[in-house]
Amino acid sequence: MSLPDISDDQLTTLTSNAISSVFETMLGSEVAFQKSCDYSGMKAPFPDLGGEEKKMIFVGSVGFVGNVNGLVYLYMKSCFAERAAGKITGLEGDELDFEIVSDVCGELTNVFAGGFKNALADMGYNSVLTIPTVLSGDELYISTLGVVKHLRHNYLSNGEEIVADLVLAETKD
Repeated sequence: MSLPDISDDQLTTLTSNAISSVFETMLGSEVAFQKSCDYSGMKAPFPDLGGEEKKMIFVGSVGFVGNVNGLVYLYMKSCFAERAAGKITGLEGDELDFEIVSDVCGELTNVFAGGFKNALADMGYNSVLTIPTVLSGDELYISTLGVVKHLRHNYLSNGEEIVADLVLAETKD
């Protein structure tokens, strides 16, 4: 069993490039990297998305399977998700129902995962993506115990905190 021979710094760069590309292309906004944390082998806390707002959080996830196996998670506050959905769909107010906002979160995560997967493929690590899944709530916990690598990346986009988790599992040699 092994992980790809890619350093944490390289994984952070690949993650940052993929998320920047998605946000610039789909939302017309820049993303500023803030920090990264390594939660490999330990229980990761729920991401702090800043502010006192305790509204619903959306979490998109997409897996990838092949020479590299893992998941990416994209966490965002509901107010950010609603603005993103409005920007992408052109809808506003009551037209933006929960399902539309959830679909947009899934699509943002899917395109982010695709960019990351393609960068891995350029390095010789081919994989295919799974179907996006979106969770929402105000008290979510996603367990990644038992995986080999768990890197969390914090970003700011238009003053809003966005968190991207990268979780890698060992593959059979």
